Amino acid sequence: MFFRYKIIKLFSMFFIFTLYCMIFPLSPFSQDSIQSCLSEIPVFPGATAEPQMRADLEEFIRSMETMSQTRGGEVNVYSTGKKLGEIVQFYQTHPPAGDWKRTLNLVSPEKGGIMIWEKGENSAQVLIADKDGKSYILIGCSSKSVSVSADKISHFNEENGLAGNGVTGIAVTPDGLAWFSTRRGVSRFDGETWITYSKEDGLSGKGLTSIALDKHGLPWVGTDQWGCCYYDGSQWMIYDQVKKVSSITIAPDGDVWIGSCDVSKGGVYHYDGKEWNRYNKKNGLKDNCVYEVAVGDDGIIWAATKKGAACFDGSTWKTYNEEDGLLENKVNDVAVDREGRAWFATNSGVSSFDGDVWETITKDEGLIASNVKVVTAAPDGSLWFGTTAGLSRLTGEQWHHYTEREGLPGKIVISLCATDDGKIWIGTPFDGAAVLDLTKN
Repeated sequence: MFFRYKIIKLFSMFFIFTLYCMIFPLSPFSQDSIQSCLSEIPVFPGATAEPQMRADLEEFIRSMETMSQTRGGEVNVYSTGKKLGEIVQFYQTHPPAGDWKRTLNLVSPEKGGIMIWEKGENSAQVLIADKDGKSYILIGCSSKSVSVSADKISHFNEENGLAGNGVTGIAVTPDGLAWFSTRRGVSRFDGETWITYSKEDGLSGKGLTSIALDKHGLPWVGTDQWGCCYYDGSQWMIYDQVKKVSSITIAPDGDVWIGSCDVSKGGVYHYDGKEWNRYNKKNGLKDNCVYEVAVGDDGIIWAATKKGAACFDGSTWKTYNEEDGLLENKVNDVAVDREGRAWFATNSGVSSFDGDVWETITKDEGLIASNVKVVTAAPDGSLWFGTTAGLSRLTGEQWHHYTEREGLPGKIVISLCATDDGKIWIGTPFDGAAVLDLTKN
């Protein structure tokens, strides 16, 4: 939870704290609990607060949080001209006030070190080290958390039947039949058996970018160069009205909405089963590069574009950008939750909009990483964010994070699918797919 690398590389006991974080991962801590904990840890007499160093350490603190699954912890930094031995002696005889139990005492008068106390689910830490003849004291608070058991996550890749390890989209039927779009074809998995479809089976080409299921559980898939395809249960039908497909979404009424990112032929395409309509810069959109389309229960269409978040009410497009409250104009993905709030994934974090108020979530508010590639709203109301450093789940105000340590096949998440049975299907660009079963104890 502590330190910036340029400073801490000089601290002889840094590896101890790193090891502790790996063994005892940390998790969310409310601001009230943080202040209560910090107030119970005594400050070495005469020590001077170092607010600038605390600010300078922010980047490293966040990187340590990513490694240790910390969110919401806090650290104060102090300096003094006293020797390390005096500081060590002080904290050995002046532990945090209250019923704290010391669980780690890796210190020496010559080198300083780290002390850790626990009270319930809370953890208090003091690290003592020197730099250039000056003694530094880092006082921190956080709360313990149990990591997700790896047996909750199952992996799928080319070795066990998946068409390709670059999984761009996942869709699952109510009875659990999973479909995957990959860079090498389409795969279907019923829990035991894999079936793969490729260009030789009727697809228009490789390089699949997305997948969605109609009301019959049959897939529409998009390609990056060869249009989109629909499988009617016996054969693939090719639609070349749109070439560079970035996303496919099936609306509740069965209509197909397609996003395309192309300078001349991109935009949003709508297919009602008979006719195709295209929306672009000429008739309402601000940009022809559309990365994702989402449809709310109210029928409102949302598009994630290169120049903002676009909204379509059936007759008029309206685009929101940074001036309106959007975190960043380039929007990677969009999802609509059960309350009708739209969520926008960007390279700087996440924005949400309820029609009136914009809100922003970044690493400071709990995301595991700022670069968010995909977002989905689960049936249980939780929000899931696939990032370049793992997967984040937001339930109410509680964060949970999943990385390779918790069982993900890779750290980058580019596709998600949340199902009614409490499973989260996860796609990566290089390491295949996985399913997280939240119902397992």
